[in-house]
Order: sequence, then C-alpha cells, then structure tokens
Amino acid sequence: MKNTYTYLEAAQHRRTYYGITSQSPVSDADIEEMVKNAVLHSPSAFNSQSGRVLLLLGRHHARLWGIVMETLRRIAKPEAWAATEKKVGGFAAGYGTALFYEDRRRARCQNICTH
Repeated sequence: MKNTYTYLEAAQHRRTYYGITSQSPVSDADIEEMVKNAVLHSPSAFNSQSGRVLLLLGRHHARLWGIVMETLRRIAKPEAWAATEKKVGGFAAGYGTALFYEDRRRARCQNICTH
C-alpha cells in the first residue's frame, strides 16, 4: 500500500472544505508580497510573464462582491438565485480577493514592448 501521493494524485484528490472568513492571520503587506512572488515566479509561455493580478482588500474587496451580487441578481434565474446568493456571499465573506488575468498585449509583445 502506498503511503505517499504523487503530485498529480494529490492534486486530483484535493478538496477544500472550510468557511471563508474576514479575518487574516497575516498582514496586508505580507499578503501582497506573497501574491507578487507567486505571479513573478509562475512559469509563462515563452517566458512572456503576461500573468497579472489585482489584489483587492478591505472596502475594495467588499465593493467587488457587491457589484458581482447585484449583477448576478439581475441575470440569474429566480429558481437559481438562492444557491447563487449563498455561493457569492461565501466569497464576499472573505478577507480579500486576488483576480488573476493575462495581459494579452504584453504576451504579444514578448518583452519588447515600448508602450
């Protein structure tokens, strides 16, 4: 019997079951530093470093999820609203949000952009 998982097995069996809270055991500065390092050291195609992140904490985090909630309230089917509201409310209850995206202009430039 195996006592250890390979990386892929661990990833396939990973599940997260915890409630998100508005408390953080680390400082905002530490969170920002961790996120910067994660983006900086994440591999990218052709080393384009096109990955970006928008870190929202405090009132900015709350404002984002308020916008998401109001937008979804207008477009969600009434029979699905309770589940949607619960799911979004769980995210809104958190301490912050990290929005990861790709800068396509940067990816096309491949480190030779001048704009």
